[in-house]
Amino acid sequence: MSSVSSNKARQRGTASSMKWDRCSLNSPAGSTGRRPLPEPASVANLLLMAVIHVCRKAVLIDPKYKIGIYLIFLFVGSALGDAGFPYPKTYFSNSRNVLNQYFVKLGWGWTLSLTSAYIYLTASVYCAGDRTRVVNHLLRMIVATAIWFTCTNLFVYVENQTASCSSPKFKTRQNCIMKGHRWLGFDISGHCFILIFSHLVISEELRSLVNWERIADIVRNEPFDADSPIKDLDADQKLALKTYYDKYTPYIRGLFILLTLLAILWDMMLVATVFYFHNMVQKVLGGIFAIVPWYFIYKFWYPSGVLPPSPGVGLVKYSEVYRRG
Repeated sequence: MSSVSSNKARQRGTASSMKWDRCSLNSPAGSTGRRPLPEPASVANLLLMAVIHVCRKAVLIDPKYKIGIYLIFLFVGSALGDAGFPYPKTYFSNSRNVLNQYFVKLGWGWTLSLTSAYIYLTASVYCAGDRTRVVNHLLRMIVATAIWFTCTNLFVYVENQTASCSSPKFKTRQNCIMKGHRWLGFDISGHCFILIFSHLVISEELRSLVNWERIADIVRNEPFDADSPIKDLDADQKLALKTYYDKYTPYIRGLFILLTLLAILWDMMLVATVFYFHNMVQKVLGGIFAIVPWYFIYKFWYPSGVLPPSPGVGLVKYSEVYRRG
């Protein structure tokens, strides 16, 4: 009986030590055994990684250069337009074009929905399924939405306080426009604000994909690495990390591509706004209202350690992108 009990105890111990056998080859951490080799990539996967690489080059530009480009373009492009430079009339010079009606005017909705989905999936991986940590990362989009709501309502307030009808006979916006006149006021460019702010938020959030493939290496090599970045995680967290990485990474890459295309679209529509709408002061102010809050929240608030955390900060230290920034 004692021999049978001893065998059962050993079996329970073996089962416990293999609790996350899908995460590794069942060897103890620090083992000197041969490390497993990564699986060979398929042609489809190689093509996908090439697309991801191009997207990274397109959207993950150093913010210092990006801000400089935006400000110079707002000043120069707007100044030329105000001076009467004959920008050619195109499809985008009509404010009723499809992209303006169904994307820009719903711009924050597109940015919020796709970016929130991306944050949820990536945070579920690098936070090893810790729901509280995932929710803390989603708080960034609540902060960004509060900034969007505050700024857009401020712009409306400023316009209402400074506006009047081109015909002094009419005192309200509705009556003025209904009678074919123009309602004129100081209209800070909401388009410049939302397009620049959305692009900056997207580009900051997409930085969490830098070194993403290293997570697979960390999981695979953990049993053989005494200094593994996940050595302090318990078995359930390691299993969650492996499970969510395998399950969500295809969707994360798809969202990365979609968000890159969305960011490029925002830049295209910004060019149209600068060329055809508002004056220089209104456009520059719209850009400043986008850049200043972005810089504060992503470069001071989030890295300070106060909630919410920076993108990519979780239980798995796979990237040093924010530490370097």
